[in-house]
Amino acid sequence: MSFTSKMSSVLTISEAPTTKRILVIDVGGTHVKLYTDPNSSAIEFVSGHTMTPEQFIQDIHQNVDPSMFDGVSIGFPSPISGNRILKEPVNLGTGWVDFNLANAFPCPVRLINDAAMQAVGSYEGGSMLFLGLGTGLGTTLVVNQQLQPMEIAHLPYLEHDYEYYVSEHYRESAGDELWRKNVLKIVDYFYQALMPDYIVIGGGNIHQFTDLPEYVRRGDNDKAFLGGLRIWGNNL
Repeated sequence: MSFTSKMSSVLTISEAPTTKRILVIDVGGTHVKLYTDPNSSAIEFVSGHTMTPEQFIQDIHQNVDPSMFDGVSIGFPSPISGNRILKEPVNLGTGWVDFNLANAFPCPVRLINDAAMQAVGSYEGGSMLFLGLGTGLGTTLVVNQQLQPMEIAHLPYLEHDYEYYVSEHYRESAGDELWRKNVLKIVDYFYQALMPDYIVIGGGNIHQFTDLPEYVRRGDNDKAFLGGLRIWGNNL
């Protein structure tokens, strides 16, 4: 299985993950997860609005030794192109656009949008819309192995944008019931507009739902690890 991304350089993703040792880093608005191998739990540290790229690199070195790996996959909450961050992330500190993450590690690095990385790990063929419910909303569309990261979460909706009404901040301020109602309404809007074969909802807040529409599959944050491996295939 191979994927190409219209947003960035071509990604070749193998159904059978690489045999090399890959450090997979999933950067979220509240935590960063480090996946070192399939048999170990993710290592976590706090991110948030004060985390700069320099602090990010320092925290990684406090938890793992990157020189022990053959490559690094980074899922980052911002548009990515050419292995570079195009826009400052909403829920992290500043300085990311001008910081070269690829040069901050002693091994090759592949940088991808965080929702796209989890989407790659969740994909099971056909057309799939991936929605990551966490601090904000990550969105990625995969059609016949063509990977298309998107920013539809920031399209105007009501008085704000779609992300606002499914965000962790809105859940905490409006309450779980209204938040869930808004999430399912917006999911249905996206389903009707984009017409995927199925939707995968991942991210930390998927556990807030016991029942989902028949066209929705429950995601798993740990799929980010599989996605981080798939984007390398056997290309090291």
